This record gives sequence, structure tokens and C-alpha cells, in this order.
Amino acid sequence: MKIHLGETIQDQSCTIEYFLHPEGGERGMVIVFPGGGYAFLSPHEAVPVAEKFVQLGFHAAVCMYRVAPVTYPTQLEDARNAVKYTREHAAELGVKPDKIAVLGFSAGGHLAAMVSNMPGEAVSRPDASILCYPVLSALTENAHLGSYNNLFGNNLPPNEYRDFSWPEVAHRNTPPTFIWHTAPDTTVPVENSIEYFLKLKKLNIHTELHIYPQGNHGLGLGDRPGMEGMFDWIKSWPELCARFLRDLEW
Repeated sequence: MKIHLGETIQDQSCTIEYFLHPEGGERGMVIVFPGGGYAFLSPHEAVPVAEKFVQLGFHAAVCMYRVAPVTYPTQLEDARNAVKYTREHAAELGVKPDKIAVLGFSAGGHLAAMVSNMPGEAVSRPDASILCYPVLSALTENAHLGSYNNLFGNNLPPNEYRDFSWPEVAHRNTPPTFIWHTAPDTTVPVENSIEYFLKLKKLNIHTELHIYPQGNHGLGLGDRPGMEGMFDWIKSWPELCARFLRDLEW
């Protein structure tokens, strides 16, 4: 089931497509935001991920949010609308209304952290975040400024993006968070995840961080097209994440 959210902007529309568990029942929901540097949306980080989380026992969805040349705050509105629509239709979808997680890859991880940290209506706030090799800070060394440039349609110094650098912004109402990254990632440095984890730890937010010693950026479920079989250990993260969510009664 695919739903259009919001208006069409520059020939782009936001959609959320649901992949409900075949056995039905009231279950937690995982909403996936693919990565792509806010310039495009990576297919291997979209439907296959939702299908994997259905296999693991959850309901899942994919939010295809607007990207460049569309700029902020449209992406945040898309993420909020995806959470809000899911919560408002929880009964018909079979979703636990207090168990809605957002899962994002790379720039999609930045968006998942954005909707988790920015002030907004309670109905549009997720109950957990799952961040996969996420862009989280413009201030860390070798930050992925391309994502910020695409999000805002400009080319500013890193410090200008401080309010959208989540290790700086995270607060006591940031939801429980699962994070994974690869140590050698040269596109989005692992320091993004480490700094965010340390901030959440300081805030006593329930959080879990996994750092794989090998693997490059953008591996998705561990079988990125063209890299099948190269980084099979990455395939462990969905089950680790599922355990994290079950511990939170998803």
C-alpha cells in the first residue's frame, strides 16, 4: 500500500509504502529513509530493508522523501508526515502507536536523527531511531558537507550547520537509538556515530553502537549491488537491531 504525503514540489512527491507482516497482529513499525546525500535515494537501502524487517517480525515502510533541488524544511516535513500518518492510522495498519521507529542510511540517517531531535508535535515524533553509517555532524573531521549543501541548497562553512549537527543538538527527549558504522568508512567518517553515541550516553539515552572493523560506505544489508559476498559480516546488523527493538517491546 503506497500513500502520497503532501504536495508535489518541483515534480517530486513524497510517498510512504507499507510492507505489513503477513501474519498481521499489532506490531511495531520501522519506517525506512534511504540514503543518497539528499541528492537521490538508493534503491538497495529502501524496499529490501523493509522486507528484511518484515522477515524479522515487524511491520515496515519506506518513505521516499524529496531531495535536491528541493531543500529544507521539506525533508523534515516528509519525515514528520510519515511518522504522523502511521500513528494516526495505527489501528487500521495493525501498528503499536507507541512503537514507531525511523531507520535511515547515510543522509537518511541524518533525516532520521533530525525528526528525532527537532521540536515538533508529539504525533510526528518517533519512538526510536536506527542510524546506519549516518551523516550526523558537519563539525566532525572530514564531515560529509555535500549532504548539508544539498539539504540547504548552499555551500556554507561547517560551523553554519551547527544547529543540524546532532551530537550538538541531542537532548534528554531524544528517543532510544541503535547505530552502526564501519571503521574504515571514508565517505562518512565513523566519528559521526561515535560522537553521537557519546552524547546520548551522557544524556542517559538508551543507545547501542556497533562498529565493524572492515567495510566501506553504503553497504545496506551487506549485499550492496556489485559488492555481494565482499562484506558478509555486515549482514548481522538487522538481527542485532531487531533484538534492540524487542528489548524495547517492539
